[in-house]
Amino acid sequence: MRVLTAAELDAMTPAEREAAFEASIIRDLADVPAEYRHVVDELRRRVLEREAAARQAS
Repeated sequence: MRVLTAAELDAMTPAEREAAFEASIIRDLADVPAEYRHVVDELRRRVLEREAAARQAS
């Protein structure tokens, strides 16, 4: 994903800035860039551990 400079943002209309912001949001974990995949994997592991611990406690 391309990073916009302050000058580029300043040159945009409010609607263009909003569109650029909306386009930058990742809404599906499958779309997370490869360099951040380890973060998703670690969070998934933590969730599974907490769910398993909660099941054992009940």
